[in-house]
Parts: sequence; C-alpha cells; structure tokens
Amino acid sequence: MLITVPKGSLMLNALAHFERAKPQLGGDVEARAQALQQAELLGLPTRRVEAWHYTDLPRLLNRSASSSDALTVNDFSALKPHYLVFENGHLSADSAQLSAEFVSPDADLSADAMTLYNQALAENGLTLNLDKSPEAIVIVETKGSETQHLMHRVRLSAGVKATVVDDHAALGYSNVIWQVELAADAELTLVHMQQSGQYVGHCTVDLATNAQFKQITLLTGGDVARHATDVNLQQSGAKADLHSAILGNAVSHNDVTYTINHQAADTHSHTTSHQALADSARGVFQGKVIVQRDAQRVDAQMQARAMMLSGEAEINAKPELEIYADDVVCAHGTAIGEIDADALFFLRARGIDEASARQLLIAGFVEQLLTHCDDSALADVLRHHIEQKISALTLTKLEAEHAV
Repeated sequence: MLITVPKGSLMLNALAHFERAKPQLGGDVEARAQALQQAELLGLPTRRVEAWHYTDLPRLLNRSASSSDALTVNDFSALKPHYLVFENGHLSADSAQLSAEFVSPDADLSADAMTLYNQALAENGLTLNLDKSPEAIVIVETKGSETQHLMHRVRLSAGVKATVVDDHAALGYSNVIWQVELAADAELTLVHMQQSGQYVGHCTVDLATNAQFKQITLLTGGDVARHATDVNLQQSGAKADLHSAILGNAVSHNDVTYTINHQAADTHSHTTSHQALADSARGVFQGKVIVQRDAQRVDAQMQARAMMLSGEAEINAKPELEIYADDVVCAHGTAIGEIDADALFFLRARGIDEASARQLLIAGFVEQLLTHCDDSALADVLRHHIEQKISALTLTKLEAEHAV
C-alpha cells in the first residue's frame, strides 16, 4: 500500500533542539553540551571533507524539495517479528520491553561532527545485548516528521545469530548511529530500508574470530540519504558482506560509503552496489578496503554498478584498495550504463509494452540485492517494496527518461 506524503526541508537547528530537549536528555548534560559546542565548531561536513566530497550536506539540507514521497507500508507480519517503533525520537511504550534501557552516549570530542551532534542530542535508540539467539527477527521502525537523533547498539555474544531490520519512513531530518559488536562465531544480518526524509547514518562494526556481519541497504526514496559503514575485521576468520541497492528519482541524493579495515589474517569481505537513477537523482558509491601489514591471506572483493535512466542523473563512484600485505586476493570494479537495448527489444518482441518492459529490467537490476538475503520471507518483503516503488514511476516519466 502506498501513502503519499509531502516532503519537508527540515534543516537541523542544533542549539535550539538541545535547549528544547535538555530536560529529557539523560547522562552528563554538561558533556553533551561540550560535544555540541565542538560539533558547531566543526560544522556540518562539506565537499572540503574528503569522505564527504560528493555530499555537500549543508547545501543538501537547505535546499527546498518540491516533490513528494509515496510511502510503502511494509508488511512484515509473515515473519512474526519483534517490533520497536521510534516516532519523533521517542520509543513507543508498547515495544519498550524488547530493548534494554537506553544509556546516554559518552562524549568523544575527537569524533567527527555528525557523531558529535548525535552524542549531544541522542535521546533514545535500540539497545540489544543478546546472550542467545532470538526466536524472531527484530524490526526497528522509525517514523514521524520531527528532527530526531537515535543511537542504536547491538552486541551479540559468542555464537549468537540475529537479524535486525531498520525500516526508516520518517519524514524529517534524522541523525542515526549504529554500534555493532560481534563476539566469536556470532552472526548478524542488518537490513536498512529508507524511503523518505533526510537521513545521515553511520554504522561501526567490530568483528571477532569467525564473526559474520551482513548488511543489506535498500534506498528507494527521501531527499537525502547518507549511509556510511565502517567495519573492523579484528580477528582471523571474520567476514563482512556489504550490499546496497538504490532506486533514485526526482532530485534525491543517495550516498553509500564503506570503509572495510582488514586488521587480521584470513579475513574476508564482499561488497556490491546497484544504483538505478532516474530524473535528476544523484548517486554516490565510496568503498575503501584497507589491508593491514599483518593481515595476510585476505580476500576482499568490491563491485559497483549503475543503471542511468536519465541524461540528467549523475553517479559518482570511488572504489579504493589500500593494501600493505602481499599475500592477498583483492579486486574492485565499476560499471555504468543504460538499459540494455537488446534486452528491451527481446521483451517488446514478446508483446510486452515498453513501459512494462523497462520496469521489468529495472527490477531485475535492483533486485540483485536480494540474492544476498538468506531469509526468503524477508526477501519477499523487500521484493514487494521494490516493485511498489518501481511501479510508482509513471509511464510518462519512463518515456521522458528514455527520450533524453
């Protein structure tokens, strides 16, 4: 089901937000004030910051957005999940029993500006410390129209396996931190879905011996999306799979940035990105693999692909390898193109109209993300979400994109 809602352009006014939220902020309020002061000194990141070179955040947050998002109501009921719902930064009382009590973040004045803003202003977030595998997946739903800062923490003990879905449908500005720690042999699948709003997210992941982390990121709407993930493979046997897909239209800006640090020998990483960009949408892929000197026998593979659906769309791709060891298997690549004319002709020759044929080809490209989802019921939800978003692209729009 689609619900059409107006977009807003909600620029963060951090000082006013802090004063308004101060009575509800826990922890050391003075330390939070210091974090905010340092964040304000640094300012929102611009193109002058290398990691943000393709995402000028102040300009993006200040621009007006005239289009609207059609929100898809995702039905996870077949999975019988545990639910947590955050609305305008506050945890719903009905779902509070799943998450441990929120602990206010410590202030680290050496952190980057966006982390400092979160440390100063975060009022809530998921706190999940698991000593045994849960019986169901965990859905973290974020909604509302107000500015919100959330800090989520997931810690899995040895051998624990879990799946967490971040279903983001908030309309305003969100600054979200994820902190993930996996002990030996633990396995976590973390799914991010964003279809609205202005979102800046940063996920840090620490992996112990034979721990496995899989991240699936699906971006299908919103004015601004910046999803950054830093993975530290700290001990042998650790494995990280990072996969993303973007369906961008209108003037949306979608940035997926990965830094994968192989700190130990016999570690593995696999990264893929598929971006289908229409209208004047802009996509960013930044992927950096670092292999430390003692991290021998590392296998790191990275591939970014983009399907350009309009002459006005733009993609910036920057895959990097920084290798200090000599016994490694590492590779990266980027491929950018349009809809395959031969495939389109093949479908048209079998009686499929042009708009439907284009939608099928776009879906086939974006849905390559689902090959990395081991849970078939969850993959069905993601597939339905993608199909709903693609069908929302009108025939007129698709024909206009083809004509450019």
